[in-house]
Amino acid sequence: MKKISLIALVAAATVASTSAMAADLGGNCCADLEERIAELEATAARKGNRKVKLTVSGWVNESVLFWDDGVERNTYVGTNLVAQSRFRFVGDAKINDRWSAGYLMEIGVASARHDGNDATNDDGQAAGLGVRHSAWWLSNKDIGKVWVGQTSSATDAIMEINLANAGHFATQNMSAQVGNFVVQGTGIRLRGFMGGTNANGVGNTAGQIGEGERHNVVKFESIALQGFTFSAAFGEDDLWDVALRYAGEFNGIKVALGAGYLQVTDATTNEYNCVAIAGATDCSQWGISGAVMHVATGLYVHAAYGERSDDNVFIGDDKSSQFYLQAGIERKWFPLGKTTLFGEYQSWEIGANNPAGAAGIDMTMWGIGFNQNIEAAAMDLYVRYNNFDADVPGINTEENFSSLMAGGKINF
Repeated sequence: MKKISLIALVAAATVASTSAMAADLGGNCCADLEERIAELEATAARKGNRKVKLTVSGWVNESVLFWDDGVERNTYVGTNLVAQSRFRFVGDAKINDRWSAGYLMEIGVASARHDGNDATNDDGQAAGLGVRHSAWWLSNKDIGKVWVGQTSSATDAIMEINLANAGHFATQNMSAQVGNFVVQGTGIRLRGFMGGTNANGVGNTAGQIGEGERHNVVKFESIALQGFTFSAAFGEDDLWDVALRYAGEFNGIKVALGAGYLQVTDATTNEYNCVAIAGATDCSQWGISGAVMHVATGLYVHAAYGERSDDNVFIGDDKSSQFYLQAGIERKWFPLGKTTLFGEYQSWEIGANNPAGAAGIDMTMWGIGFNQNIEAAAMDLYVRYNNFDADVPGINTEENFSSLMAGGKINF
């Protein structure tokens, strides 16, 4: 009887203690916990099933662009299309020990596109979304991966292989930064001197001579063998390309290289500035780039060269080319993260299929750049200055174009 009474007494004390705690929490001991759970549920990315792993990531890359064409100058704010703001959904599912499957869906985001800015248009293009990637893949760990859908062709980014942390704002793709501005006295947009003719400057890759783009393709990517990877793709109407890449390190020196070849016989000229005859084009191009970096000092060099041939050009030079060089140093001088300093030079020689209708037009560019990584925030702050000198036979192009871009990219 005494034992039963003791148990009852303990139970009563426990109830009293719980009641007191509940009173201290406003009458509901689980309110704070339930509120926190509801908050997490509202912010969590939900998966459609339990078999496919979902990863959500991306970045925001916005910048301030000051420009001077020799007659007018101004300052714009917008999205840096060298590495456009985006959000990405990646799915991954394991089939067995050797096979897996997944998908990539990536949406580009733009507030005001810098690749569409000019002297009369500070927005470039209205804010909006665009599909960059929408493809599924099937992978074998002993062979490689096959992609189906809209994604990078084999030669996409083949001209941008750099070991320094500069690819988010400083590559050979100057068209994405200032390509729609007009060189005073010529009426030709800068992208015309880079190998392109698209008047509105939106969604055009013709300025990247030697490099592919995103297309609706079937693509194969091999596994890495002794540092080498091979890729091949075909698709669209009609396009095919192949590429070989390498990455390795020897005696404290990192090396990365890549080379690719692309042929397109599409019925339009929107992508690669190719002349169409009877509804057909016949263009080919190749590109090569690479970089070396001394790990101990951070000294590095990156270079790229691309050449495009248009077999439908019968009068004048049927070839166009570009060369890009970047050299600098990348070291962690501050606790914040690594600092990158560099100088750069670029030249273009555009053949007879140029927007001036001349035998050929040329342009050179020089520039300097700075990037500061902030490790704690997964962020980069950057500044880049560039000066362009264009040349058109028979036209006075004394006025150079210059630009200063300062911005930041933050990952999530």
